[in-house]
Amino acid sequence: MNGGNTPGHLLAQIESALCSAFPSEMKLAMMLRHQFSQNLAQVASGGNLKEIVYNLVQDFQTRNSLENLLDGALNENPRNSELKKLYSQEFKIPPSLLTILFPLPNNIIEPIQQAYKACCPNHFDDWEDEPLESLAKILENLHEIAQGTDNEKPIVQFVDRLLETGDIPEPTAEKLKQWLEKNANNPSDLLSQSSSDSQNYQQPNLDAQPYLLIKLDSSKQYCQQRQKRYLVSAWAIYEKINDNYSRDKPFKKLEHCREYDKNYGKNVISIKNDLPTLIKDFLNQLTRSNYPKKIPKPIIVFLVNRQLLKYKFDIIKIQDKYDEPIVIGSEYCVVIRSIKRLEMLKDYPGYQQEWEKKWKTLKESCEVCCHAQFCDISNFNDSRKLTHFLSWPPRENNIPRYEIALKLYKPPSNKIYGVIEGKGIPVALWLRKNNCETKNDQDELDKLLNCKINELPEKVIEKRSEACSNAKNKQEYIGHHLTLLWEDPYLIPTQVIDDIIDNINYTTP
Repeated sequence: MNGGNTPGHLLAQIESALCSAFPSEMKLAMMLRHQFSQNLAQVASGGNLKEIVYNLVQDFQTRNSLENLLDGALNENPRNSELKKLYSQEFKIPPSLLTILFPLPNNIIEPIQQAYKACCPNHFDDWEDEPLESLAKILENLHEIAQGTDNEKPIVQFVDRLLETGDIPEPTAEKLKQWLEKNANNPSDLLSQSSSDSQNYQQPNLDAQPYLLIKLDSSKQYCQQRQKRYLVSAWAIYEKINDNYSRDKPFKKLEHCREYDKNYGKNVISIKNDLPTLIKDFLNQLTRSNYPKKIPKPIIVFLVNRQLLKYKFDIIKIQDKYDEPIVIGSEYCVVIRSIKRLEMLKDYPGYQQEWEKKWKTLKESCEVCCHAQFCDISNFNDSRKLTHFLSWPPRENNIPRYEIALKLYKPPSNKIYGVIEGKGIPVALWLRKNNCETKNDQDELDKLLNCKINELPEKVIEKRSEACSNAKNKQEYIGHHLTLLWEDPYLIPTQVIDDIIDNINYTTP
């Protein structure tokens, strides 16, 4: 409200509305205690009701918190017509929408902030010195900043974004959808995406393992101008325990609200500059969407093209909840996957069967030591010879042996990786640096494979954590150079696969 310089006539209207909504000193005191945990006597006392209200308004104005006062007052008495009229006029929100939103549900401010950030992504940081802790303040900023579109007003966009958060209580969400149907110019365009998300997303069970799937593909700028810019998309996927061979998994597409360069677009990022912040944002969304349930720590899956297979995703640093830097690979299981495999599902009908067969063999061998299943292909430099080797496996006791997991003491070349991909090998572990081929490095990698197959992801986290805890010599630890390929053919829901395939950039490998 003008940064503390509120016009006198507006102050008078606020005082009048408060006197109307709380016609006795006791009711005013109850509002202050219920909404702000404050004692009226400590804030404003003495004189008649009008004088007390005047002192109360002056106190909130001094703290630049008049918006909070109006939120609290309307929350306490949402039916008062004078208060609703003032709120509606000042913050440009239709009375019909006020009736739905107030009293505000518990824990609503965070979804409201998300919706505001989605409407005004390039201006959210402008208000860091003035926290957006009230709906009134957010609405005030929304109408000052948001441009709206040719078809929809800012408030309509805001309600649509609020529904997209998925954090609105069902009765309120249903009323908001009905409000959009009546007030949006094109409600079908807005509601179709929201209803699609709600059909695909169900609150996961406590035993569900969450995955954060982040897809990175080359952008138009990368292809045309050789700028290292990538298209980013992300999903939360939930896998139930003992539900390994089903693609019918709850999922939710995640949106980000970062500032972005309009020359590139919202979803075009620099991995080095933008990805750490996005990872933290996506992880926070996973936590919020499941609150108050406690679920297992997410597994982070990077779905990438071959250009990024050697990228050190696991050593990306993000800020934890205490704003301390952490290496994601030391706290989370971080694996990579190939976009090309999903493309091959469409182009080669028999590919899915081969991939799934090898994955099932791997799962059935989960209690077996990794050494029994991991085949060393470090010495293969010729992709044709490797293809022949993997196509005609040696026989053991007259039983064909199918290679289902591979290890390398060096990163695979694009051609070698193409063979791994093409043969549907579901798991591979390699050292990223070509100079990690000393006997000591090989011994360390072999020791890592002494565990059971189902224990390998956790053992990789331990190795990565060891490298981080030895900051001075971390380059000497193989934990700093490990890449784990973990291609579960059943993890990604069919609808997500279709979405990814429809948006694959076919101009890059």
